[in-house]
Amino acid sequence: MASFTEWIGNTVAEESIAAGPRPGSGEPLRLGDMVGRSLIMQRLFARLRQAAPHLRIVTIEGEAGTGKALTARTLHSLGPASGSAFAVCSASRFISSETQLLLEEVRGGTLLLTRLSELSPDQQSRFVDFLEWWEHRSGRDSPGFFPRQLFVSSCRPLRQLSVSGELRADLSYRLTAIRFELPPLRERRDDIAHLADWFVARHGIAHGKPLRGLGPGSLARLLSHSWPGNVRELETVLTNAAMECPGQWIRPIDIPPLLNNAQSPAQMTSDVDSEDDPNLDRMILRHIRQVLLKTDGNKLRAAQLLGISRSTLYRLLDSDSLAS
Repeated sequence: MASFTEWIGNTVAEESIAAGPRPGSGEPLRLGDMVGRSLIMQRLFARLRQAAPHLRIVTIEGEAGTGKALTARTLHSLGPASGSAFAVCSASRFISSETQLLLEEVRGGTLLLTRLSELSPDQQSRFVDFLEWWEHRSGRDSPGFFPRQLFVSSCRPLRQLSVSGELRADLSYRLTAIRFELPPLRERRDDIAHLADWFVARHGIAHGKPLRGLGPGSLARLLSHSWPGNVRELETVLTNAAMECPGQWIRPIDIPPLLNNAQSPAQMTSDVDSEDDPNLDRMILRHIRQVLLKTDGNKLRAAQLLGISRSTLYRLLDSDSLAS
């Protein structure tokens, strides 16, 4: 394998950030585009504000959909590199082929490397070499040429990966001296209403629709879901609902079916027993439910597969069998 000196010789030749209303004001707390009033988010916002001006290397961890890229962009906007570029790339692509391009793109700015857990042992070795080279050169020679900040994100805790042997211990030590852990949405359910209002309002402004928020019954529908896809799933659901909504308030019928990844044994037994049910209406509803599962709740795609119009599908979705 080529030495790092040879390798690097070949590869190298947003909105203003403002804290929203303070806790207790009755309004959701904001940090850039991050929204939340739960205690866990207030503590996270306080840490982000305090650390942002001093960061050089930081790790952001959390399940898929919790907002790691948004958190990185918020830190960038609050930090010393806010006037320069912010770029995102998977760690494997950066180590393999994108080094020169990205180093030129983020001169004096911030580079976010994602999916660190996917690095092979050889790529991890190269990444350690890169970190040593970057820390030495960027502090001395032409600092404006190099990224001023390096952020990494991972769906799995890096220290856990190190313990399991999937990540080099020295790489974990280098990257996790400062880290932020983002909570899944199920651990910050108090924020669902505020996030929903934020997503609906933003969609209304972007598309010129007079949307005012959630109508009766809609919040209860959202709160009944476990949100395995976290904030990203909530945003997708509310965006689709806002597009379907013909008025000012999001109705329960506008919200796509909320399907959890797993069924309880009771639900599975019920589905099996219902196969012998001769009732035509319930048979149709069961079939529609199965098609919606295949389309991940996309009503337009489901209607196309069923060979019916969207308006017909909406009438069926309005029944108690599917709206519960």
